[in-house]
Amino acid sequence: MHCARPLLLSVLLASMLPITTACGKKGPPLAPHRPSPAAISDVTASRLGETVQVQFTVPTGNGDGSTPADLAYVDVYAATGKPEGPLARALTVREMEGLLTHVGRVEVQPPPPPEGEVQPGKAGEQAQPAAAPTPAAPVDPRPAQGDVVRVEETLTDTLRTTIFEHPDAAKVAKIRAAVGDDVDDAPVPSTEGTGRILLWPQPETQVARHYIVIPYSTRGTAGPPSTPLAVPLVPAPPAPPAPAVTHDATSFTLTWTTPPGAQMPIQPTVTDAAYKAAMAAKQEDALLPARPLVLYGTPQSYRVYEVPAPGVTSPPPGGPINTTPIETTTFNDPRMTFGVARCYALRTVEKRGAVTIESPLSPSTCVTAVDTYPPPAPTGLVAVGSGGGVSLIWEPVTAPDLLGYLVLRGVEGEALKPITETPVTEATYRDTSAQAGVMYIYAVVAVDKSTPANASPESNRVRESAR
Repeated sequence: MHCARPLLLSVLLASMLPITTACGKKGPPLAPHRPSPAAISDVTASRLGETVQVQFTVPTGNGDGSTPADLAYVDVYAATGKPEGPLARALTVREMEGLLTHVGRVEVQPPPPPEGEVQPGKAGEQAQPAAAPTPAAPVDPRPAQGDVVRVEETLTDTLRTTIFEHPDAAKVAKIRAAVGDDVDDAPVPSTEGTGRILLWPQPETQVARHYIVIPYSTRGTAGPPSTPLAVPLVPAPPAPPAPAVTHDATSFTLTWTTPPGAQMPIQPTVTDAAYKAAMAAKQEDALLPARPLVLYGTPQSYRVYEVPAPGVTSPPPGGPINTTPIETTTFNDPRMTFGVARCYALRTVEKRGAVTIESPLSPSTCVTAVDTYPPPAPTGLVAVGSGGGVSLIWEPVTAPDLLGYLVLRGVEGEALKPITETPVTEATYRDTSAQAGVMYIYAVVAVDKSTPANASPESNRVRESAR
């Protein structure tokens, strides 16, 4: 045993010799490190009828953690069925580029130069006189790093029925058959994202379209692909009927009926915040926060959209008014505007994991709100008589469309009439036309900016005379 140690030591020294002798040798320069963009991990999708919207955040960093990202564009690819190679092998980026459907590309703005960065000049170079100011560069319409973007794809019969199959799948199947490999490739039904937790009946396997997002550097180098996001190609939920729309002085109220075939929650979802608010309001029918013990199917809810009015060229924002879907069949919109047509439509919403499926848009209902709501009556009217007139003062009225006040005057046994030709804007007025010794009755009404104007009820009446 001891005699083997010198031999072992010699072998170790011999193996180290090339490394030791090469330590002082100058090798070729290393290529500069060029990072690739970081993977995009927040991919979500929404199906609006037959249109799929893929949403994600443009990367702000690279895979090695450095910032800003070396990023030129982001591509979105898709395939119906599982985008994988034979024996469930993950596809390479090159295979994705060549075999999958290219849905769209998002060009990205270059990052701004670091603050305080100065372009280097030659040593000893004298400062040049300031050049004339250059015109402002046009606004870059491309999204910047950190922006949330969307890419859309319209589903067609061809996209729904063309199931992805890798070109090598047939070769692998032939080889497996030749060697007698009879492994059962039938997929196992999954309940993930279906909302079903019962053991019976098992849900049918649903075909899905998978979306993959790949960032590319300014050199065209691909970053890591995102995890494929499956959008089920199930029938969209049923669309609701057109809503009924009413309004008051401050808001619009929408009501509608549940569409046939909709799967609404058996018990409304009650959050802790909603329960505390109901208890604070002393609601006798307040529900406790709870989670149903048994689920079957995917509960559906609603989103409310504002849609263009007939003949209007500039459409309203395309997103829903309520970002969080609601389970009830009523909705209140506090964005009150009078004299302008407001049109509403609805979608039934079904949530499946990271994917939201919405029904086609319901028929729309348009309403033009008419302001028939007067401001509140002024209060606290006080009159003080003096030489040459009567001074009036009252509490100001709070109303968003208040125009001003009309001062009314009369004598006992007669109706009060306005003594101001136009509304006064201050909560005070001096009546210099009052005759000395005549006892007058005064009141004030508030009027709004509507045409014709809405007048409030009278304020309290006061009696006073000039001295």
